Amino acid sequence: MLVGLVLLLGLQLLGTCLVRLLHLPVPGAVVGLLLLLLLGLRFRGVIARVEPAGDPLLKHLQLLFVPPGVGIVTELHRIADNAGALALAVGGSFVLGLLTAGVLLQRLLTRRGPA
Repeated sequence: MLVGLVLLLGLQLLGTCLVRLLHLPVPGAVVGLLLLLLLGLRFRGVIARVEPAGDPLLKHLQLLFVPPGVGIVTELHRIADNAGALALAVGGSFVLGLLTAGVLLQRLLTRRGPA
């Protein structure tokens, strides 16, 4: 379990370092997760090593939502000040994603032909 935890934290640290060095617009944890995915696809034993460390973290995943919840409550005045922009961003990204998925599905279905 310790090896898996060290591997998880090491990949997160590597991801954070890559984000800072390359000025990537994504969180370091996401880059670390992609590195874990690539390692897992290349070497099958990596997933077996990480799984014992990851299972307890997943069982208590709800605890990871407490800090963002506290941040939302403490910064509620800023969220209220920017409510229009936030609503536009969330609504616009939803509509854009929905339209993209619809257009892609229609193109794939027409390419496939009649069933």
